[in-house]
Amino acid sequence: MYAGPQQLLLATARGTISPTSFARSSILLRAPLSITTTTTSSRLAAPATSPGAHHSLARRQGFSSSRLLGGRMASDDDYMAFLDKANKDLSEGQARARAERQETAKTATLKTVDDWSDVPKVVQDVCRNEVYVSEADEPFEVVSLKWHGKDGLPNEFEFAKLINHWAPESADVDILDPLDWDSPRGQYTKVIEAVREAGRGNDVRVYRVGRDHTRVEYWVVTSEEGRVVGAKALAIES
Repeated sequence: MYAGPQQLLLATARGTISPTSFARSSILLRAPLSITTTTTSSRLAAPATSPGAHHSLARRQGFSSSRLLGGRMASDDDYMAFLDKANKDLSEGQARARAERQETAKTATLKTVDDWSDVPKVVQDVCRNEVYVSEADEPFEVVSLKWHGKDGLPNEFEFAKLINHWAPESADVDILDPLDWDSPRGQYTKVIEAVREAGRGNDVRVYRVGRDHTRVEYWVVTSEEGRVVGAKALAIES
């Protein structure tokens, strides 16, 4: 059975334990405390490190930091070079695409007449005599294309597809009122009236189709029995 310090003192006073035994027991009671204290102190104590070891560690850390910094700088330079090349390739690709579109616009022929499509005589007659006046006078050409749209004349995108535009999704097509297009001089009244007669009084529209920065085409058309009929001319507007 375990006996604490007070019980040992009481036993000594009663004579049940000798003073020598009490002293030996006291030593045994204090021994674990000393061992525990020593162990705890040894855990808390930090190992000594020489100044040379500190300098060696600092040199290793500095070397590692330099390598990391140098790698990061090299990586940044590579990334910027990659971005510069990507931007250059993109710019060159866009320039090539613009050049190709411009070349196509210069050479492409837009469709004006479907095979086996009749052209109203009144339109043929006016096209023989009238020209569109701009920086270069251009004759009017007849137009007769099959069209079965339910809403009268086509919208801009539909018209671009109808005339076989090389890029209908991005075609430069605008719809104009015939009177606004012909104002203020009224030079093309005969053309407008001939087209209106061919369409038997149906709506007449002018479609402005841009080909490039200086060339546009004006299509004066109406609807007539499943067709779009009328006249068109090239204009130079630099």
